[in-house]
Amino acid sequence: MTPKNSVDSKATTKTTKQIRMKKLLTIIALVGAATLSHAQGIINWQNSSATLISAGSSATPNVAGTYFYAVFLAPSTTAAGDGQSSTVLDPAFQTPGSYNTNAAAAGRLNTRNGLDVGFAPGTTVDLIIRGWSANAGSTWAQALAFYNNGSPAQDMYIGTSLIANNFVLGGGAIPVGNIMGVTPNTVGGFSMLLVPGGVVPEPSSMALAGLGAASLLLFRRRK
Repeated sequence: MTPKNSVDSKATTKTTKQIRMKKLLTIIALVGAATLSHAQGIINWQNSSATLISAGSSATPNVAGTYFYAVFLAPSTTAAGDGQSSTVLDPAFQTPGSYNTNAAAAGRLNTRNGLDVGFAPGTTVDLIIRGWSANAGSTWAQALAFYNNGSPAQDMYIGTSLIANNFVLGGGAIPVGNIMGVTPNTVGGFSMLLVPGGVVPEPSSMALAGLGAASLLLFRRRK
């Protein structure tokens, strides 16, 4: 006959193991939930001959790293449809996600996937791509500072694509989508414009400005 305390001990051991297993499963579930909540949507940057990017009227030079690009995301309610225009200062698209640079092929981007900040896999977003010449910096903040509201100290190229509406971010079981293409919900090719640097007012404009200031001074003295 098995002693009672031996049976109780086995039961206690079994209960303890069950409790530990439940705790372990709970921890795994919480970690999984936390991972999903912090997951980031993924995009594919690759473009084709139908979506080349140019600087001025020419496809960007085939020297890798000459230009930088950033994809900007916004809620899918930002744009009413594909192909709407945006600007480099559009406040709806101000948080850059993934960065990229040009490849050693004219007008092409490096083939790569990128993680985007703030939106989970499966999220439907509106997006644009902005590009600028590397002399302005490697981040959007640096490029904007160099751009100086259209008055850079040196020449630079800068530009933005049209808006891609209702793009679905990839990740997990969702295939990674290509943000550049000729189909709906993708970005086509675009051109960056040359912004001249170190532009100073023409002598005639300076003279007019001087006359205007002098007139104001005389007017104030007469008063």
